[in-house]
Amino acid sequence: MILRVVILFYFGFYFDCMVSAITHVGWETAFAQSKTHLGDGTHPSVRYSHDAVVYNDEMIITHGYYYDRIHGAPSWRDDTWAFSLTSPHKWRNIVPLGKGGSGAPHGRYGHVVALHGSDLYLHGGTDGGTRIHGEHGFQMSMEFDDLWRLSLLDQTWELMQPGEAGHPYGPGKRYLHSAVTVGDDIWFYAGSNRSDLWGWNTLQNIWHQVIPHPDRPWPGSRQGHKAAALPERQGFVVSGGTRWGFGGRALLDDLWVYKPKLNLWEQLHVRQPSPVPRLYHSVATLNGRMILSGGSSNSPGMVCEDETWIYSPLHSQWTQLPSAPIKVYHHTIVTHEPTQTVFMFGGHLCGPDSPERHAYMNGVYKLKIPAENSDQDL
Repeated sequence: MILRVVILFYFGFYFDCMVSAITHVGWETAFAQSKTHLGDGTHPSVRYSHDAVVYNDEMIITHGYYYDRIHGAPSWRDDTWAFSLTSPHKWRNIVPLGKGGSGAPHGRYGHVVALHGSDLYLHGGTDGGTRIHGEHGFQMSMEFDDLWRLSLLDQTWELMQPGEAGHPYGPGKRYLHSAVTVGDDIWFYAGSNRSDLWGWNTLQNIWHQVIPHPDRPWPGSRQGHKAAALPERQGFVVSGGTRWGFGGRALLDDLWVYKPKLNLWEQLHVRQPSPVPRLYHSVATLNGRMILSGGSSNSPGMVCEDETWIYSPLHSQWTQLPSAPIKVYHHTIVTHEPTQTVFMFGGHLCGPDSPERHAYMNGVYKLKIPAENSDQDL
């Protein structure tokens, strides 16, 4: 089946092209790209730079952005949706659009989310100043510093207030950072070209900053990177991203492990072949291995990738999996252990002939991962 979608530039210029919605080798369409950019009661709108977690066999996605050609203005999304990861695949709305700023986080992109129990936590991001000056004109340095908690049981947001026992205000304003849950702590790393590491304790509701050992290496400043939890709650992995500056030299392809109990960073040395340096990709873990999807291998002038890789920490080796049906960045992937499947949603599509051709997505694609071996530790 062929769907006509509108190709958009960030500032509103557009033209039409044809995008195939058929399945790719190894990949299947779990929910087809919609014919318009708008969502409805059955599915969310197109978007990119959202974030996602898995809870009770559902992929939970929230917030994000797209440029609304019809109204000639940016569209900052503040809605939350759940997608069933078991058949039949379908969407359900958790928090309707338009709640932001009224007991819920404003629409934004570049934020991060993490899950603890039945609660989804959201931190940071930016809306380019929309909450201050309206829909027109994106401004830099308009990041959020708020931390919100969404109960997936009663579907209500709560703005978190740090306890007196911890740091009074936490990481501060930032976007394009990472968040990972390890035990009862959520770990926030870097973003906005910073290099700091912060933990939020979900039991005491307090912030604490972790200072790396002065005589040990660590990942350093970055943004547009990704992080994924390690098996058995031992820590997390940080992958790629970029530092200030543009062009291929600014992009990173390194892998770092952080183990909170030891307060120790360790760089993972990988065998070739391996993914090219990139930012705005997506990662998730399955069977103790990390899966990497898409992203851009250039900035500015995005050059999107459709590659899918899986990294085995036990063997320090990347293995390439079937490429995704679209070349995309600022999307999300999640994994579903019961079915050993990767699910990909949303993002920004790069055209096949030029890095200047873009489109926003809301299709869901899935890839079955063989369970051959499980890596239990790093």
